[in-house]
Amino acid sequence: MTFAEQLETANTKNAFMIHNHIRAVSVSDKEAVCEADAGPDALNHMGTVHGSMLMSLAEVTAGLMTRSDSRRYVSVEAGFRFISGGKAGEKLIARAHIVKRGRTLAFIRTAVYQNEKLLLEGDVTFFCMGE
Repeated sequence: MTFAEQLETANTKNAFMIHNHIRAVSVSDKEAVCEADAGPDALNHMGTVHGSMLMSLAEVTAGLMTRSDSRRYVSVEAGFRFISGGKAGEKLIARAHIVKRGRTLAFIRTAVYQNEKLLLEGDVTFFCMGE
């Protein structure tokens, strides 16, 4: 599957991404980028971006990066660090890159930003299920 086809599939067939207003922006063999708006349904009771929104955006972006080789993967482990809170109404940008890809496991580093300010960073490990 080409990179353009991967973006199209993510943006039109991934019900979770669509439901959470997450959009795949770009993917290559070096980096994947997704974005989301920090709208009312992404906020916690304090009016800031909910931590689960940040983690979901980061994990989805890591998954897109992992699948850049057109194989199928599932998440097996993830760890995130919250650096700063996100503000309502401003775009969230997530970036992911491969730390190491083996035969069966892929290790991805991912981060979420808002206006170039780091909000969350973490690592996700994926298991390759094959073609």
